[in-house]
Amino acid sequence: MNFERELKIKKLKVTPQRIAILKEIESSGHIGIEEVYEKIKKKYPSTSLATVYKNIAILCGATILREIKAPGHKQKFELSQDKHVHVMCEKCGKLEDLHIDFSSLQNNCMQISGYNLYDVSAVFLGTCPRCLRHNIISNEKVEQSYHQSTRNFL
Repeated sequence: MNFERELKIKKLKVTPQRIAILKEIESSGHIGIEEVYEKIKKKYPSTSLATVYKNIAILCGATILREIKAPGHKQKFELSQDKHVHVMCEKCGKLEDLHIDFSSLQNNCMQISGYNLYDVSAVFLGTCPRCLRHNIISNEKVEQSYHQSTRNFL
């Protein structure tokens, strides 16, 4: 994405901090404000956390960035490039994009509600495959340990 051009199209001032914020979010995918701040202050030490908050709010308002909210988790941000939903692991916090066809869901929702729908925002919460495997292995170890200790006891 050409960030300078995108900022100009949205009639926003092109600043080194805004470009740095956008590049960091682009490279990270999904990232929180504090993480963005920690990464860009290395290159721009005079940048404050308040500046990062303010710029992210402006970029969200201009629909260059999108906020991702999941219950019980800190908000994260991503570039507004395409429509998708998210899946988030409640165990490790991993957040991934899930690209699905919304047309039939959108049409059904419009018929039921009477709304003119143009966007979607959803985060599905669950447990990722890695954490599921880890949990299964942990449970097997607990069972083995339990059976071993009961054998030793008897």
